[in-house]
Amino acid sequence: MIIAWTESLDIGNDRNILGGMKTFRDMMLIIIVASLIGAVTNTIRNSTALGGLPWRTPWPDNREMKALDIPPSYQPGDSLLSLEEAYTLFLGRKAVFIDAREPAEYEEGHIQGAINLPFEQWDDYWESAKPHLSPDTETVAYCEGLDCEVSLFLARELKQLGYEKAYIFFGGWLKWKEAGLPIETGNAEGHAKE
Repeated sequence: MIIAWTESLDIGNDRNILGGMKTFRDMMLIIIVASLIGAVTNTIRNSTALGGLPWRTPWPDNREMKALDIPPSYQPGDSLLSLEEAYTLFLGRKAVFIDAREPAEYEEGHIQGAINLPFEQWDDYWESAKPHLSPDTETVAYCEGLDCEVSLFLARELKQLGYEKAYIFFGGWLKWKEAGLPIETGNAEGHAKE
């Protein structure tokens, strides 16, 4: 009788183990199927052809971003950029940087590749700057530093002329130089007064 009882215990344990394995297998199958359905749904919904995001989207690390400096005469609609955002556009090599300072200041040093369009001499420089600009291209206007707002006025003027992607890098030249970002000196060919 004791032997029959222990044999029935072993059979019961085998059934419990087999039942537990079946439950675990079913759970894993549900997880795999749900993951596949989620991946297919996200692929379709986030298809870049449909305006969605790619699987590996490079998001900027904004943990180190500092507060945005606001010009005293800021108005809603002014598109301000932080140093980090301006540098990201610089690295992308698609934006045109516009130095709104006087030619002598520009020649002493400016953001690498920037064109000179002194706001105070707009009429004298506009025709030479215009071929470098396009309404579809992002433009980044900057001037001397936090005491200078001519970049703000230049960007507003560009927006009135149909250049909707005109941004203001307030703090401009001084912030860029202090950060040790690429600069150059002299008067770049094609950017002088005509």
